[in-house]
Amino acid sequence: MDERAELIRFGESFRRVREHQGTTVADLTARTGIAAQRISALEAGRLDPTYDVMIALADGMGVPLSTLAPKD
Repeated sequence: MDERAELIRFGESFRRVREHQGTTVADLTARTGIAAQRISALEAGRLDPTYDVMIALADGMGVPLSTLAPKD
């Protein structure tokens, strides 16, 4: 699988978890300090998340990092 496809899979997985929790992008921005535009770009697969950003997002949603990873 190419890098772009992996980014899209991560974004889709991340969005599913966020929406399942009923967390909005604005909520997550307030909890993490990560700009809404950056969160949206991650969900769309247009941005490669750094490890620190992934940790912040997982913490902001109160889930283990592994929860954000795409399931095969």
